[in-house]
Amino acid sequence: MKEVEEGWRALMGKRTLVLCAALAVAVLTATVWWFRPSSEEVLAVPERVCGGTFFGKKLEPLLRGGKGEMKANVVRKFPGSRKMSDVPVCELSTKGRSVSFRVDYSGFPNDPLAELEKENDFVAEFGPAHGTYDDLNGTVHFGIPCPTAESPDDTLFLNVGASMARDADAAGMAKLAELAGYAARTLAQDVYKCKGADELPEGPVSIRRGEGSR
Repeated sequence: MKEVEEGWRALMGKRTLVLCAALAVAVLTATVWWFRPSSEEVLAVPERVCGGTFFGKKLEPLLRGGKGEMKANVVRKFPGSRKMSDVPVCELSTKGRSVSFRVDYSGFPNDPLAELEKENDFVAEFGPAHGTYDDLNGTVHFGIPCPTAESPDDTLFLNVGASMARDADAAGMAKLAELAGYAARTLAQDVYKCKGADELPEGPVSIRRGEGSR
């Protein structure tokens, strides 16, 4: 009887050791999974983008959630200059997310704000600059006064788009408005050095509904 009891205790001891070992492995596995970084949370955006024009961190909120490697496409020597601006373009994209910029310094005057309000679903205002928001493409297009002594009506047209801001998505529109304001200040003040560019306010572009939506 004593031998049976000792054998039973030995067997239970082995089972306890097996259970403890299995539990330790499970905890370790869960810990490794918990601390493993998610590939979706980390997006490698360079410090400077678009030919060194913009800080990458300003674009990151509109690229967040994208998958895979980020690609950059810079066309016609973006951002251009007052002496040479052949509608340069810069686009950054990942799978599922994209942000784009287009600059047009063609010398044409901007359309009056009242006219844009009557014809469009959305209008955009930014101090002395104004334009429209296209909800289908998720883009803000507006003109910034950039006069010269010879051409007092010259305008710097800027188009900023983001896939996240399509279909009038409120969160995407807010992030797009912030980026558009930053891009406008950077290009008008630092690159094209437009007279009166210091009147562009801090913060986002204001986007509101126009009469075309009524």
